[in-house]
Amino acid sequence: MHNKLLKKLSFLILFHFLIWAFTSSFSYAQSEAKNKTAKPVSGVVKSIEITGNKKIEAEAVLARLITKTGDVYSEQNIAEDIKEVFKMGFFVQIEVLKEAQSDGLHLEYKIIEKASVTEIVFEGNSDVKSEDLESQISIKPYEILNHSKIADSIIKLEKYYEEKGFYLVKISSSVEELVAGESVRLKFNIQENDKVKVQKITFIGNEKLKDSYLKSRLAIQEAGFFTGLSGSGSYRQEAFERDLMALKYMYWNEGYIKVKVDRPLVTVTPDKKSIYVTYHIEEGEQYSIGQVDFTGDLLFSKEELSQSVKIKDNGVFSLEVMQKDIADLQAKYGDEGYAFTNVIPVYDFNDRDRIVDLVFEFEKGNKVYFGTFNVVNNSKTRDKVVRRELKIFEGELYNETRRRQSLENIKRLGFFEEVNFKTSTPPDKPDQMNIDIMLKERNTGQLQLTAGYGNVQGLSLGGSVQQNNFRGLGQTLGARIEATKNRQDYSVSLTEPYLYDTKWSSGFTIFYVENKERINYDNRQTGASLRFGHPIWNDNLRAYVGYKIEKTALFENDYTDPLLFPLETARGVASSLTGTLEYDTRDDRFSPSNGILATLSYEYAGVGGDLKYQESYASFKFFKNVFMDVVWRNNIAFSLLQSLNDEELPFTKRYQLGGAYSLRGFGSNTVGRRIFSQLRYNQLVTNDGNPFYTPGISQSDREKRSNLIFGGTQQLIFQTELQFPLIKEAGLNGVFFYDMGQADDAIVSDKFVSDFGIGFRWQSPLGLLRFEWGWPLQSDDMDRDAVNFEFSIGPPF
Repeated sequence: MHNKLLKKLSFLILFHFLIWAFTSSFSYAQSEAKNKTAKPVSGVVKSIEITGNKKIEAEAVLARLITKTGDVYSEQNIAEDIKEVFKMGFFVQIEVLKEAQSDGLHLEYKIIEKASVTEIVFEGNSDVKSEDLESQISIKPYEILNHSKIADSIIKLEKYYEEKGFYLVKISSSVEELVAGESVRLKFNIQENDKVKVQKITFIGNEKLKDSYLKSRLAIQEAGFFTGLSGSGSYRQEAFERDLMALKYMYWNEGYIKVKVDRPLVTVTPDKKSIYVTYHIEEGEQYSIGQVDFTGDLLFSKEELSQSVKIKDNGVFSLEVMQKDIADLQAKYGDEGYAFTNVIPVYDFNDRDRIVDLVFEFEKGNKVYFGTFNVVNNSKTRDKVVRRELKIFEGELYNETRRRQSLENIKRLGFFEEVNFKTSTPPDKPDQMNIDIMLKERNTGQLQLTAGYGNVQGLSLGGSVQQNNFRGLGQTLGARIEATKNRQDYSVSLTEPYLYDTKWSSGFTIFYVENKERINYDNRQTGASLRFGHPIWNDNLRAYVGYKIEKTALFENDYTDPLLFPLETARGVASSLTGTLEYDTRDDRFSPSNGILATLSYEYAGVGGDLKYQESYASFKFFKNVFMDVVWRNNIAFSLLQSLNDEELPFTKRYQLGGAYSLRGFGSNTVGRRIFSQLRYNQLVTNDGNPFYTPGISQSDREKRSNLIFGGTQQLIFQTELQFPLIKEAGLNGVFFYDMGQADDAIVSDKFVSDFGIGFRWQSPLGLLRFEWGWPLQSDDMDRDAVNFEFSIGPPF
């Protein structure tokens, strides 16, 4: 019994001993292995190699490494190396291999590059062109695949679609591998859906301001008849913020300073194609302006400052008037050199009497001097063309009025789409203001191939070449060819605005005109003119003197009545001197929207030659940007033709109206004094093959057709028009116009004729194209078309 127990005990002891021996040996081996593995790599880095790169240069990777050859090896630096190389954005995997050699450590940075985007495609875009979408995205062909750029591109594409009215667009991306690990195709999958249209905008609570007034000034408009062309009715989320401020601004300008406008309630129809927008408005009471005072750093007396503000005389409080007053006050201080004057309006509201007392608080700052002026982005126009329009000079004391005049002068040139003054102050010179004159050049060269049509003159063909900034020197070079069935007009002209860099301007014109528009005779004119000009008192007022020599040749046609039109009295050479005064404040010489142009001219045709006469001319043109892009244009002009030394006036100089550039409801040269032709009357009652013969013509018709257009020695015309945008992005505008005029030997009230009409204008690469329909109102007793259509190129006046 005991022997059996002893054997069992011995066996257990032996078994546990063997287990202990084995585990101890295994633990020791593990410990040794751990010690061997954990032993840190040490030594000096003798060489570094970049492997696996195919598109990225090894030097570009080496430049990002912290570890350099000759450095003591550091695990921390290796970790930083991996981070820096990953930041390059070109790799999907980076592995660092270490090899100990006899002379030190060799490091191998084994990289796997991202694939390149060799192709970008758009699928599902039917309303927007792929090339337009490609211009919006952040990632471009042949770039390394970058998912953050793809995400950013989707955001930009969605915004681009939203601006075009596709608010429900859905865009995703997918990547297709072309060559494993090397190139991919990036695809943008687009689900455009229908455009969301604003069908109705409703105002609740507005009693003082009408719906039509409020709607007209909002960025978001209701969908209408021209929605497809103009883009009206498009829903844009970001525009609501502007519209909220616009509504408040309109009320503040009318004195409703406590107005409350809630964020609009937007309702989408179940088909997600239409939106209804509702604004809740609490107008409040209208406040009047009370006391106006001034405090702070006052450089002028309160009486003088009071003369500069208009809000005190406005009656009701107006934010717009107050902001203009602040600008005028800042300009007043700016003219004294204080360029950074801060004018702070402080309000005191009297709710009981509904009055706003206003205090303008001045912080004048320090005086500032102009530093350096730089002309920027003028790839064509030379610096001196811009600099000679400046009324400010480097190093002089700051002057706000002359700074504004300088900006207006450069804009008035008409050579630039945008002109801005970007100011900066050097950190070490706080009293100095540098100005970068930022330009965006306009295409000032025009090659025009033209076609036109009018009810009277018929089809016209022609062309012209004009460079309004010839050689980048501000010169105007032009050549014109116009051909219709009744007229050929050819001319070449050149104008130099600053002759030899002085304030003198000069120019010449050579012309040839063959005219059959005046039905009673044909004429041909050839000649040339030379002119010089110089400013008087300021750059807005200029005086011109000119000389012109002109030869007139006249020819009979089938309709010439030699008793009324003795051709020999109007043939010959006219040699004349002209003096002109011109006052010009237009904001743009080629497409004005603000300012005036007043002209007074006298021509003396008695400097030798055969034809003797004198002609006076006066005109006043007024341009006003009424609101937004709606422009009101007006022109009134008077001309007077008189004999010289009691000599007979050449009838070719008499005034006749009608056509695209005067009375647009009447055919070209069909309005003016008429005289009775017995010869024509006799022709109308015979059957001699005369083109005017009409069988069975009545007595009254014969008398009408025998009253030939002769023209007057006086001419008065008035034109007014309202131009408004239809498709702003395409340069398409609409216009309503009204014309009134008279051409006779005496201007009398009962002989005026007038018309009204509508038209479309397109600022095309060929110039301003005009399509206009005019309807006569007060007409004469002659036979007229019910409507006169004119197609022409160029402004009406």
